[in-house]
Amino acid sequence: MRTLLTEIQQIDEHVQGSAAPDEALLFEAKLLLDAELPLKVQWHKQTLGLVQQYGRKNLVSVINDVHTQLLTQPQHQSFRQKIMGLFR
Repeated sequence: MRTLLTEIQQIDEHVQGSAAPDEALLFEAKLLLDAELPLKVQWHKQTLGLVQQYGRKNLVSVINDVHTQLLTQPQHQSFRQKIMGLFR
């Protein structure tokens, strides 16, 4: 299990470009020697992309919720009027 976690960390550092130069060189050698490693790197990149996409969608949803609350709830009327005043 520990070996798997170490490999995932090395892949992540490679993908993020955060590995130390000597570790990056060693990982490049491993990519040449291990036929499965490039596929694992590709899956890791795809997973990171999906996580980022989910994060963006979640952020947009939260922003929309805040926007709706600020523009519709009575307790935010003075704030709403100040904002609308900026655009007159």
